[in-house]
Amino acid sequence: LNWVTRAGTKAAQKTPEDASRQLLQLFFRLALTIRDYDIPDASLVVNFDQTQVIVAHNDNRTYDQRGAKQVAITNKEEKRAWTAVVGVSASGEVLPLQVIMKGSTSRSLPSANAPRMAEARSRGFIFSLNRDSYWSSVALSEEYFELILVPYFIRHKARLHLDDDQACIVLLDCWSVHRSAELRSIISRRWPWIRLRYVPGGMTPL
Repeated sequence: LNWVTRAGTKAAQKTPEDASRQLLQLFFRLALTIRDYDIPDASLVVNFDQTQVIVAHNDNRTYDQRGAKQVAITNKEEKRAWTAVVGVSASGEVLPLQVIMKGSTSRSLPSANAPRMAEARSRGFIFSLNRDSYWSSVALSEEYFELILVPYFIRHKARLHLDDDQACIVLLDCWSVHRSAELRSIISRRWPWIRLRYVPGGMTPL
């Protein structure tokens, strides 16, 4: 498996004792939503979440010659990372990524001439900035809906010859931004045909 020793970065999230019951309840919620809104195709159900991609740890480990007395390290003060927002439909289609990096100018993003950047852009990837952190936010979640998720749904509704207001399901992690009244209000106002459903807390790995 090519595993190596790693230092823990956070306490492992505990699975709820009633995980099986909560998963069954989620299954019934999704099944009822599909039935009540007459959702005819698996492509109209999408689950997305964000994942941290660490490119430089802020610990004191690195590689050097065996027996070296002094080992210099350049990233001891701050961890370097970015976030990928990844979506996949119930039909198995992987949506384009949203890449989020901390910063306020384009200098914090990969160069337009970076290796395979043209390919990423051609596949619909978007590169976003968050001034405060490399995690998503309400504004960046709205951007993901507007530039990736909604065009995906529109394309598949056209393929299936469905009405523009055909309901679709978005399954989200039970994270504070996803559950916020602000984001839910934005979705309801801009895309009232999207039905938000949530994975119960502590159940994402399942």
